[in-house]
Amino acid sequence: MDEKLLDLLDMALAERFQLAYAALRESDPQSENLAQELVSLSDSIRESTEISQGTKDRIECYLSQNSDLEVAFQKHLYIQGAKDCVAVLRELGVIQ
Repeated sequence: MDEKLLDLLDMALAERFQLAYAALRESDPQSENLAQELVSLSDSIRESTEISQGTKDRIECYLSQNSDLEVAFQKHLYIQGAKDCVAVLRELGVIQ
């Protein structure tokens, strides 16, 4: 695929994910509570004097890489869902 097209797709997907995440946090109090708890835990780790800086750096690296993997997985699922939707619509004869 063309580089510009891939960049455009990435931007569009990022926007869709942000909107979906915001809607989830708004409509599901439990997910909002979990998000707030994650922020609180992150702050407590960052501010902790009991954890060495090296360990904090390793935790940060782990969380960052885990987040990157989660984003790639969500992107894959989103694209696969769109492909599956088109396939089902074709099977039903709604589109050709």
